[in-house]
Amino acid sequence: MRSTRIALAAAVVAPLALTLVACGPGDDPSPAASSPATGAASKAPTGAAPTTSGPGKAAAAKPLTQDQLVKALLTKKDLDADENRSVVGPPQHEHKQTADKPACQPVLDLDDPGNAAQAPAASATGAYYGGNGREYVEIHLTQYAPGQAEKAMAAAESALASCASFKDTMTNMPQPTTRAKFSKATYDTIGDATLALKAEYHEDGGQNALVETKTYVFVRTGDVITMVADSALHDTAMPDRAQVKQQLDKLNKAAQQG
Repeated sequence: MRSTRIALAAAVVAPLALTLVACGPGDDPSPAASSPATGAASKAPTGAAPTTSGPGKAAAAKPLTQDQLVKALLTKKDLDADENRSVVGPPQHEHKQTADKPACQPVLDLDDPGNAAQAPAASATGAYYGGNGREYVEIHLTQYAPGQAEKAMAAAESALASCASFKDTMTNMPQPTTRAKFSKATYDTIGDATLALKAEYHEDGGQNALVETKTYVFVRTGDVITMVADSALHDTAMPDRAQVKQQLDKLNKAAQQG
């Protein structure tokens, strides 16, 4: 969210310029296929150790490096994205986010782990814009230290009970504060744990104009969290199941090769 948030400046909604370092991962993804819907809103069954078969179930035997995560991202070609706007690479965390309610901070930290007090071991981000430049898909692949991914997911899910609405202040932005509204969503149960969210971001004050709507799917496989998010101005659909599986399959391949 931090590197691709839509900024409201001079009463005009426009995409924030991305500051990721461009890369060119070329691995072909596994064929996309939809996973069966389960109706689960958050968690999937978690075993004592992550398995290495089935959609979204693979985890690296040893931690993936940032370079490996970048190469594991879907490419612009995979998502038929606008080459002039879309970027893939390691994130640059120049926009610190702070929730006005401290209890809500874990939600922001899950969305962008570089925002957290304890930074992840490695991370990579892809932002894939459509031809109109307004709608985009955002993907984060984050390698946590042992046990930290599970804690991050659990903390964010627990925070939602009292964080349906809060103010999100972001440094180095023309419109620094927005009012964020979060709710759980229904999605496939994938990996060791799954959390799906819907969010709205409104201008803070004034006419409380809607800045952006966004849907998120977080999937934990071992100590890696995959986030796939879709953004639009209104009525954003949940991330495409085939694209989520495609990303998880490519991450699985990277983990097996690592």
